[in-house]
Formats: sequence, structure tokens, C-alpha cells
Amino acid sequence: MSKKTSIAAVTMIVASLCDSAAYAHPELRSAEPAAGAATSSPKEIKITFNENVILQFSGIELKDQTGKLIATGKVGTDPANKKLLIVPVNQQLLPGAYSVEWHAVSDDTHRVKGNYTFSVKQ
Repeated sequence: MSKKTSIAAVTMIVASLCDSAAYAHPELRSAEPAAGAATSSPKEIKITFNENVILQFSGIELKDQTGKLIATGKVGTDPANKKLLIVPVNQQLLPGAYSVEWHAVSDDTHRVKGNYTFSVKQ
């Protein structure tokens, strides 16, 4: 193997390792209620990620259409699935639009955040 071939091979390996590390962030895979859904008042909000999340650094907030924070229970994970964040909704939601704001930290300590909306039908 020539010196040029060896350098090229090492460069490609290092580049591929750096590239995969750059994309190692938790990503939202699904949510209940789903983004854009029109549903009855949910008893809980569930968000599933592609990676395990660290509960102590992750959370979910629920807001009404005016931006007022809606009281929820303590956020948790499913004991059998650390990719799933769950927060109980403590009250019956009135018809209208709601916003879910979430943040999550994965096992590799990357932090991401996002939001989506759903509505409660009459």
C-alpha cells in the first residue's frame, strides 16, 4: 500500500467518524397527541425519540392558545423504553389549540428542543 493510499484511507475513516458523531442527537420520532391532530382531551402526552433520553435534563411543557402554561404532572420515562417521555395532563382540556414544547438530552449529552401544536375538539 502506498503512502498516498494510506493517508487517503485514514482521512476517509476520520471523516466518516466525525460525520456520524455530528448527527448523534436525539430526534423526535413520534408524539401522542400527534402534531396537527384534532383529538379529545388527552390524559397524557407521549414523545418518542430515536435515542434514550436523560430524564433529569428532559421535559415537556403544555401551553394553551394564549401561551398560558397548563399544569401537568411530573415528566417521566417508560421503564421499559427510555426513548419515551411521558407527562400526565392533570385537567380536562377545553376545546382549542395547544402547544407542546419539549427539550431532551440524550445519553451522549446532546441537547435538543422543539415544539408542535395539536387541538382539542368540541
